[in-house]
Amino acid sequence: MSSIIFMAMQQKTSAAAAAKASKATTKIRLIRAAERLFAENGLGAVSVRDITRAAGAKNESALHYHFGSKEALIRAVFADRIKDIDSKRLALMEEMDAAGEGKDMVRVMETTIAPMLETCMEEGGRLYAMFLMQIAADPRFEVDRLMEDLAPDGVQASSRRMLNLLEDVPRDSVRMRMRLLPSFIIAAMADFAREVEAGTAPDLDWAIAEAGRSLAAYLTGPTPKG
Repeated sequence: MSSIIFMAMQQKTSAAAAAKASKATTKIRLIRAAERLFAENGLGAVSVRDITRAAGAKNESALHYHFGSKEALIRAVFADRIKDIDSKRLALMEEMDAAGEGKDMVRVMETTIAPMLETCMEEGGRLYAMFLMQIAADPRFEVDRLMEDLAPDGVQASSRRMLNLLEDVPRDSVRMRMRLLPSFIIAAMADFAREVEAGTAPDLDWAIAEAGRSLAAYLTGPTPKG
């Protein structure tokens, strides 16, 4: 009798685990389908039906079940890859600090953008770059806020270093430059992704160094008079 009960409990546990795995798989499929569709067509041109069909979901309610709304799904797509990028950025920041290079704005910017360019070497990363461009162009979303909310550790670590190195720059200029910086970084990422896709991309290390110097010059350049 006890063996029958034990077997029944095992079956129940296995069924629950399978159901949980199925839900996780559906959620991932929805994120991946949405990422591709948003990247290729824009956020406003993609419907809930488009996403659920591309994900192979049985009905449109799957998106609302897992995310609650299309806007919440967009945030989930944003967060999905940014977490890995953020952890790599933190690791690079630690290496930079260990080498005593934390007060060099060029190095700070290189470590900030390096993991974003590196992810473009894979197809999924290139799709993500195109998706980020759609986010940056949509007035419903503030890229700097999304970065702070969904990738807080690496973003805050790099922002602190930037602000420390911008103490001599007028505060109004600092605020505007820091607010626009995420959009410029995304533009650089998307441009590199396009070149990788076309087979015309420069060497990755060169691209990181060039982007780092360009972004550092933007942050530290002359400010308007008056």
